[in-house]
Amino acid sequence: MLTRVEIEATEGSAGTCKAMFNPKELTINKSVSWEAKDAHQEDPKAEFTKPQPTKLSCTLYFDTYETKADVYGHVAPLENMARMDPALKRPPLCLFKWGKFVFKGVVTEMNQKYTMFLDDGTRVRCEVSLGMQAASLAVVSVKGA
Repeated sequence: MLTRVEIEATEGSAGTCKAMFNPKELTINKSVSWEAKDAHQEDPKAEFTKPQPTKLSCTLYFDTYETKADVYGHVAPLENMARMDPALKRPPLCLFKWGKFVFKGVVTEMNQKYTMFLDDGTRVRCEVSLGMQAASLAVVSVKGA
């Protein structure tokens, strides 16, 4: 049985988005920050400053041509993961799951490209470019509260 990509909001009301087709590739990007310690030399010494969050990007495909339904119904939960949740006052933390691969973070980018329409303008095919950044929530304590 083929395992499909699933993106799940682990909090709030955004819900779950199940990809209709798996991506052909995933890009994982990890970078670290280095700065020149003595900029007055030709080859200055590098000094580590801080790590950057790991980033995931991929393209997900959705197609409802056979059922003639608006494909947006499949894309909407993913779009909600990139919006402010009123109860949280921020977008939700999410899990990107594909079989044994799990990425925990927040949606940082979501671009929808509609590529097929019915005669009445109904959207039936969509490519979604998804960007996520690894994240965990910081617990904020307020003194005197």
